Amino acid sequence: MSSDRLILAAGAAFAHALLSRFFISFLSEITSRPEIGTALTAALLALVNFALFAFVFIILKRLLNERYHLREADLPILALIGLNGLAVGLALLPLLGFGPTFVGRAFAGAGVAVGLAWLALAFQLFRLPAGTLAFQRPYALLIAAAGIGFVSVRLLTLGVILGAVADLLLGTILFKESGKPAGF
Repeated sequence: MSSDRLILAAGAAFAHALLSRFFISFLSEITSRPEIGTALTAALLALVNFALFAFVFIILKRLLNERYHLREADLPILALIGLNGLAVGLALLPLLGFGPTFVGRAFAGAGVAVGLAWLALAFQLFRLPAGTLAFQRPYALLIAAAGIGFVSVRLLTLGVILGAVADLLLGTILFKESGKPAGF
């Protein structure tokens, strides 16, 4: 894993942390009043959000596989990537004529699945020996707390905020990993 790629992924994680908050705001706009301009903006944000998320988590997956031989985290990471792709599709539902009630329920259902995937990833990160990754335990705790927020649905806003903080911490982790020798 090249340090350039890790640095690029760290920057993408920081950008995703900032962009995801705007994405969630537009999603709430869609569910309250689905206008074509809002829906198109949300779809564009969803696509950019997905690209950043997928890139960061593919790099995280490769890092965990290549340096730390943790292949058990692959399934939760791939599930998170797939569910983020699903969010892009759900953001397009208002453009297809689906009402705000249906869209809101679809996002709530997807949110529960995302929360479960976050919890599964946190569990796998806890299985690594302490100190393997810088900030490994705080990151795992943050994504577990975010997962609980997503699963509860009522604490979704808290889950989104914790997820953004976790993205910032993941960016820091990837940046720190870029300074380690490739064979470490």
